[in-house]
Amino acid sequence: MPAKYWMLAAAVCLLAGMGRTEKTIIMVRKETNSDEAVFIRGGRDDEAAIPITHPCDSPTSAAYNAWKVNDTLLDWGAENLSEQGKYISGNGAIYRAKGTPLWWSTNDVTSDSYHYANYLGEHYWVVELDMDCDSLNNDVDKGWFQVKALQGNFENWHHFYIGMYAGSVFTWETLPSGQGVAEGNVGGMHPYQSGMLNHAGRCGKVNIFEWGSPSCVINEMVPAPAYYQCD
Repeated sequence: MPAKYWMLAAAVCLLAGMGRTEKTIIMVRKETNSDEAVFIRGGRDDEAAIPITHPCDSPTSAAYNAWKVNDTLLDWGAENLSEQGKYISGNGAIYRAKGTPLWWSTNDVTSDSYHYANYLGEHYWVVELDMDCDSLNNDVDKGWFQVKALQGNFENWHHFYIGMYAGSVFTWETLPSGQGVAEGNVGGMHPYQSGMLNHAGRCGKVNIFEWGSPSCVINEMVPAPAYYQCD
Protein backbone atom coordinates (compact mmCIF):
# COMPACT_ATOMS: atom_id res chain seq x y z
CA MET A 1 0.00 0.00 0.00
CA PRO A 2 1.41 3.42 -0.90
CA ALA A 3 2.67 5.39 2.09
CA LYS A 4 0.16 8.19 1.55
CA TYR A 5 -2.73 5.76 2.10
CA TRP A 6 -1.26 4.42 5.34
CA MET A 7 -0.82 8.02 6.54
CA LEU A 8 -4.44 8.76 5.66
CA ALA A 9 -5.62 5.62 7.48
CA ALA A 10 -3.63 6.63 10.57
CA ALA A 11 -5.17 10.11 10.49
CA VAL A 12 -8.67 8.64 10.29
CA CYS A 13 -7.91 6.40 13.27
CA LEU A 14 -6.74 9.33 15.33
CA LEU A 15 -9.91 11.23 14.55
CA ALA A 16 -11.92 8.18 15.58
CA GLY A 17 -10.24 8.08 18.98
CA MET A 18 -7.65 5.39 18.31
CA GLY A 19 -4.07 5.77 19.47
CA ARG A 20 -0.93 5.31 17.41
CA THR A 21 -1.60 2.69 14.77
CA GLU A 22 0.90 0.51 12.95
CA LYS A 23 0.51 -1.81 10.02
CA THR A 24 0.35 -5.34 11.45
CA ILE A 25 0.16 -8.57 9.46
CA ILE A 26 -1.17 -11.80 10.93
CA MET A 27 -0.89 -15.13 9.10
CA VAL A 28 -2.22 -18.51 10.19
CA ARG A 29 -1.31 -21.66 8.27
CA LYS A 30 -4.39 -23.87 7.95
CA GLU A 31 -5.16 -26.30 5.14
CA THR A 32 -8.82 -25.90 4.23
CA ASN A 33 -11.36 -26.85 1.61
CA SER A 34 -12.96 -24.34 -0.74
CA ASP A 35 -16.11 -24.22 1.43
CA GLU A 36 -14.23 -23.21 4.59
CA ALA A 37 -12.99 -19.89 5.98
CA VAL A 38 -10.66 -18.86 8.79
CA PHE A 39 -11.12 -16.02 11.29
CA ILE A 40 -9.26 -14.82 14.38
CA ARG A 41 -10.33 -13.48 17.74
CA GLY A 42 -8.03 -11.94 20.32
CA GLY A 43 -7.09 -8.98 22.45
CA ARG A 44 -4.96 -7.89 25.36
CA ASP A 45 -4.01 -10.00 28.35
CA ASP A 46 -6.87 -8.49 30.35
CA GLU A 47 -9.21 -9.56 27.52
CA ALA A 48 -9.80 -5.96 26.49
CA ALA A 49 -10.34 -5.41 22.76
CA ILE A 50 -7.73 -3.85 20.48
CA PRO A 51 -8.95 -1.18 18.04
CA ILE A 52 -8.22 -2.09 14.41
CA THR A 53 -9.09 -1.08 10.88
CA HIS A 54 -8.82 -3.06 7.64
CA PRO A 55 -7.13 -0.83 5.04
CA CYS A 56 -6.89 -3.53 2.36
CA ASP A 57 -9.27 -5.45 0.15
CA SER A 58 -8.50 -9.06 -0.70
CA PRO A 59 -7.76 -9.52 -4.41
CA THR A 60 -9.49 -12.93 -4.39
CA SER A 61 -11.98 -13.17 -1.50
CA ALA A 62 -15.32 -11.41 -1.83
CA ALA A 63 -16.25 -12.92 1.52
CA TYR A 64 -13.32 -11.22 3.28
CA ASN A 65 -14.15 -7.91 1.62
CA ALA A 66 -17.69 -8.15 2.98
CA TRP A 67 -16.79 -9.36 6.48
CA LYS A 68 -14.16 -6.67 7.09
CA VAL A 69 -16.78 -3.90 6.91
CA ASN A 70 -17.24 -2.33 10.37
CA ASP A 71 -14.81 -4.83 11.93
CA THR A 72 -13.17 -2.29 14.23
CA LEU A 73 -12.05 -4.45 17.17
CA LEU A 74 -9.86 -7.50 17.61
CA ASP A 75 -11.70 -9.05 20.52
CA TRP A 76 -12.83 -12.33 22.07
CA GLY A 77 -16.52 -11.55 21.71
CA ALA A 78 -19.14 -13.30 19.64
CA GLU A 79 -20.11 -12.13 16.18
CA ASN A 80 -21.50 -8.63 15.91
CA LEU A 81 -24.88 -9.29 14.34
CA SER A 82 -25.86 -5.66 13.90
CA GLU A 83 -22.75 -3.96 12.53
CA GLN A 84 -20.07 -6.20 11.03
CA GLY A 85 -20.45 -6.86 7.33
CA LYS A 86 -22.21 -9.97 6.04
CA TYR A 87 -21.25 -12.00 3.00
CA ILE A 88 -24.08 -12.74 0.57
CA SER A 89 -23.31 -15.63 -1.77
CA GLY A 90 -24.40 -15.93 -5.36
CA ASN A 91 -27.49 -17.89 -4.35
CA GLY A 92 -28.51 -15.26 -1.80
CA ALA A 93 -27.40 -17.11 1.33
CA ILE A 94 -26.22 -14.77 4.11
CA TYR A 95 -23.10 -15.61 6.10
CA ARG A 96 -22.27 -13.60 9.22
CA ALA A 97 -18.64 -13.09 10.21
CA LYS A 98 -17.30 -15.26 13.03
CA GLY A 99 -14.57 -12.84 14.05
CA THR A 100 -11.90 -10.84 12.25
CA PRO A 101 -11.65 -12.41 8.77
CA LEU A 102 -8.55 -13.59 6.91
CA TRP A 103 -8.04 -14.59 3.28
CA TRP A 104 -6.13 -17.51 1.76
CA SER A 105 -2.65 -16.78 0.38
CA THR A 106 0.33 -18.44 -1.25
CA ASN A 107 3.96 -17.60 -2.00
CA ASP A 108 3.47 -18.45 -5.68
CA VAL A 109 4.05 -15.15 -7.48
CA THR A 110 2.07 -16.37 -10.50
CA SER A 111 -1.09 -16.87 -8.43
CA ASP A 112 -3.79 -14.26 -7.85
CA SER A 113 -3.63 -15.34 -4.19
CA TYR A 114 0.06 -14.39 -3.84
CA HIS A 115 0.83 -12.19 -0.85
CA TYR A 116 4.13 -10.37 -0.61
CA ALA A 117 4.63 -11.19 3.10
CA ASN A 118 4.14 -14.92 2.49
CA TYR A 119 7.48 -16.53 1.71
CA LEU A 120 6.59 -19.94 3.16
CA GLY A 121 4.02 -21.62 0.90
CA GLU A 122 0.34 -22.32 0.42
CA HIS A 123 -2.48 -22.27 2.96
CA TYR A 124 -1.38 -19.17 4.88
CA TRP A 125 -4.50 -17.22 5.78
CA VAL A 126 -3.55 -13.56 6.05
CA VAL A 127 -4.92 -10.22 7.20
CA GLU A 128 -3.38 -6.75 7.10
CA LEU A 129 -4.52 -4.46 9.88
CA ASP A 130 -3.90 -0.98 11.17
CA MET A 131 -3.62 -1.89 14.87
CA ASP A 132 -3.73 0.48 17.83
CA CYS A 133 -0.28 -0.17 19.30
CA ASP A 134 -0.76 2.44 22.02
CA SER A 135 -3.44 0.25 23.58
CA LEU A 136 -0.77 -2.45 24.05
CA ASN A 137 1.86 -0.21 25.61
CA ASN A 138 1.31 -1.25 29.22
CA ASP A 139 3.23 -3.14 31.89
CA VAL A 140 1.64 -6.48 30.96
CA ASP A 141 1.30 -6.61 27.17
CA LYS A 142 4.43 -4.58 26.38
CA GLY A 143 3.48 -4.23 22.71
CA TRP A 144 2.27 -7.84 22.33
CA PHE A 145 -1.24 -9.22 21.77
CA GLN A 146 -2.98 -12.58 22.00
CA VAL A 147 -4.92 -14.27 19.23
CA LYS A 148 -6.51 -17.58 18.33
CA ALA A 149 -7.99 -18.85 15.06
CA LEU A 150 -11.35 -20.43 14.32
CA GLN A 151 -12.76 -22.08 11.22
CA GLY A 152 -16.20 -22.04 9.68
CA ASN A 153 -17.73 -24.30 7.03
CA PHE A 154 -20.21 -22.80 4.57
CA GLU A 155 -22.21 -26.02 4.64
CA ASN A 156 -22.84 -25.64 8.37
CA TRP A 157 -22.39 -21.92 9.08
CA HIS A 158 -25.26 -21.06 11.44
CA HIS A 159 -27.36 -22.80 14.03
CA PHE A 160 -31.12 -22.40 13.96
CA TYR A 161 -33.62 -23.50 16.62
CA ILE A 162 -37.32 -23.70 15.75
CA GLY A 163 -36.60 -21.60 12.69
CA MET A 164 -34.88 -18.82 14.64
CA TYR A 165 -31.21 -17.92 14.40
CA ALA A 166 -29.48 -19.26 17.50
CA GLY A 167 -25.78 -18.65 16.92
CA SER A 168 -22.71 -19.42 14.92
CA VAL A 169 -21.12 -22.81 14.26
CA PHE A 170 -17.33 -22.96 14.18
CA THR A 171 -14.27 -24.89 15.30
CA TRP A 172 -11.70 -23.32 17.63
CA GLU A 173 -8.09 -24.27 17.23
CA THR A 174 -6.44 -25.68 20.37
CA LEU A 175 -2.79 -25.36 21.29
CA PRO A 176 -1.20 -28.33 23.08
CA SER A 177 1.16 -26.12 25.05
CA GLY A 178 2.08 -22.50 25.58
CA GLN A 179 4.00 -20.58 22.95
CA GLY A 180 7.72 -20.49 23.62
CA VAL A 181 10.37 -18.22 22.14
CA ALA A 182 9.26 -16.92 18.76
CA GLU A 183 11.60 -17.28 15.83
CA GLY A 184 12.19 -14.54 13.27
CA ASN A 185 14.27 -11.39 13.14
CA VAL A 186 12.21 -9.69 15.87
CA GLY A 187 10.94 -12.78 17.70
CA GLY A 188 11.68 -13.51 21.31
CA MET A 189 9.67 -14.43 24.37
CA HIS A 190 6.25 -12.97 24.91
CA PRO A 191 5.54 -11.29 28.29
CA TYR A 192 2.59 -13.51 29.28
CA GLN A 193 2.34 -16.31 31.82
CA SER A 194 3.69 -19.67 30.70
CA GLY A 195 0.27 -21.30 30.89
CA MET A 196 -1.26 -18.96 28.30
CA LEU A 197 -2.64 -21.14 25.47
CA ASN A 198 -3.09 -18.50 22.77
CA HIS A 199 -0.79 -17.31 20.02
CA ALA A 200 1.20 -14.20 20.95
CA GLY A 201 2.19 -11.61 18.37
CA ARG A 202 3.69 -8.15 18.22
CA CYS A 203 1.98 -5.01 17.06
CA GLY A 204 3.56 -3.49 13.96
CA LYS A 205 5.21 -6.75 12.84
CA VAL A 206 4.57 -9.73 10.56
CA ASN A 207 3.26 -12.51 12.81
CA ILE A 208 3.20 -16.04 11.40
CA PHE A 209 1.38 -18.83 13.24
CA GLU A 210 0.29 -22.38 12.48
CA TRP A 211 -3.12 -23.77 13.41
CA GLY A 212 -2.88 -25.92 16.53
CA SER A 213 0.85 -25.32 17.03
CA PRO A 214 2.68 -23.20 19.62
CA SER A 215 5.37 -22.32 17.07
CA CYS A 216 5.62 -18.73 15.91
CA VAL A 217 7.71 -16.54 13.61
CA ILE A 218 7.77 -12.75 14.00
CA ASN A 219 9.54 -10.58 11.46
CA GLU A 220 9.92 -6.89 10.82
CA MET A 221 7.31 -5.43 8.53
CA VAL A 222 8.20 -5.95 4.89
CA PRO A 223 7.53 -3.19 2.35
CA ALA A 224 4.74 -3.81 -0.10
CA PRO A 225 5.84 -3.98 -3.75
CA ALA A 226 5.16 -0.93 -5.89
CA TYR A 227 2.42 -2.66 -7.85
CA TYR A 228 0.54 -3.71 -4.71
CA GLN A 229 -2.79 -1.91 -4.46
CA CYS A 230 -4.38 -1.61 -1.05
CA ASP A 231 -7.35 0.67 -0.56
